[in-house]
Amino acid sequence: MSDDDASDEDVVEDEPKKSKNKGPAPLSRAEKRAAARVAAAKAARRRRVGQAIAGVVVLLVAVGGAFAGVWYFGDRAEQQKTECKKPDQSSYPPLLGGFDKRLAEEPKTEAGKEQSVGVRTVKVEIQGKCKTVKPGDTVVVNYVGLTYKDGKVFDSSWQHKQTFPVQVGMLEQGQQAQVIEGWDRGLVGLKVGSRVILDIPVKEAYNNADGYPQGDLRFYVDILDIQAADSTGGLQIPGN
Repeated sequence: MSDDDASDEDVVEDEPKKSKNKGPAPLSRAEKRAAARVAAAKAARRRRVGQAIAGVVVLLVAVGGAFAGVWYFGDRAEQQKTECKKPDQSSYPPLLGGFDKRLAEEPKTEAGKEQSVGVRTVKVEIQGKCKTVKPGDTVVVNYVGLTYKDGKVFDSSWQHKQTFPVQVGMLEQGQQAQVIEGWDRGLVGLKVGSRVILDIPVKEAYNNADGYPQGDLRFYVDILDIQAADSTGGLQIPGN
């Protein structure tokens, strides 16, 4: 064998060994116990945080419920005892419990802004919260009556300090009205505790009859109470 051959053999390198991809070394028993302790501590912290949040929520709900209970069983209950009920002491005007305090003062009046009243209109100035006036009900009211065009007052229960009871809705029942048509029809459907401006065309007022207010009329009416009618349209008497 020649020197060249020998040199060729000498320069031949060994093929690299293929390395095997090995995973992490298995944990020892001590390491496993330590990892378990860490996991248990994290879980305990999560539980404590969750319990704290739940406690805050329960506390907020309890406080809110307490305030709601005070309102419902306290202020609201007290309001329900007096709302829409007659007070122990009478004064003028006689106002039921819970009424708007403005009803204790005579309304400021003014003439109408249009040339005339085409159709009857009812404008609610104060919205009542008590019973609704039905046909045949006897309505107890305070009122101021004035001529629509010039605003001249011709009658007022305030001046006499005496409320006015009258049965309304009679025309709707096919009976004779006790007041002008504008009142008989215009006050039905309103709630006790309301103050309204009732604009009435002449044909539903006094129709220019002699001795009565002329032309279109305007009334400021406070509905202070009602007494329901019986089946015959008459006034119900307590105890009968």
